[in-house]
Amino acid sequence: MAGQMASFEGYSYRTSSRFGSRVKVSVDSATVSVTGPRVGILVYRLWIAVQVVLFWLIVPALLAAVVLWDWRVLLLALALAVAHWAVGGAGAGCLWEMANLVAFMSGTKGKTTTFPVSAVKDVKIGRGWARKGLWLVIPPYVAGINKMAEGHCVSFEAPDGDTGRDAVYAFHMRTKEDAWALAKLLEGKESAAQQPKT
Repeated sequence: MAGQMASFEGYSYRTSSRFGSRVKVSVDSATVSVTGPRVGILVYRLWIAVQVVLFWLIVPALLAAVVLWDWRVLLLALALAVAHWAVGGAGAGCLWEMANLVAFMSGTKGKTTTFPVSAVKDVKIGRGWARKGLWLVIPPYVAGINKMAEGHCVSFEAPDGDTGRDAVYAFHMRTKEDAWALAKLLEGKESAAQQPKT
C-alpha cells in the first residue's frame, strides 16, 4: 500500500522522458508520478535527429574548408552551426511552450506519467542528465549545463510510459536540499513520510 506522498517542483531538462519546463514530481513508498508539459514521441525524435544531423555536418564542412582553403565552405559550416543553434533553441522554447498552452487551454497541468519506485535506476545528482547519447546532440553546451547542474539536477532512468522502454528523466531542483531529498526517495532510502509536504 502506498504511503504518504512527497511532492517537489522542478525544471525538467529536455531529455528522452520528453518532459520540459516546470514539472511536479510526486513520490510515495511505491510510485513516482511526473506531471508537466510533454511532447509526443515522433516530434521529440525528429527534433533530436535534425539537431544531430546539423551538428555533425559541421565537422566535415570545417575539414573541407581547411583542405580546400575555401571561405565559402567555412560560411557553410557557420550556417550549419547557426541552424543547429536555431533548431535546438526554437524547439526547446516552442515545443514545450505549446504543450504548456494546450494544458492551460484544457484546464490541466500537463501530462502525467507514473511508474514504480522499484523501476527507477541509476539515480545521479549533477552530471548524468546527458546520458544515453544526448551529449552527442549538444556537445558544445554539455560542460556549461553540467556546471549549472552541480548539486541541483536529479537524473535517473525509469519507464517512459508510452514506448515500453526506459527514458532519462532529469529535474533541476530549486535547492540542493530538495535534490538530495528527491534522490533519496527515488533510491528508496527514505520514506515520503519523512519529507515535508509541499
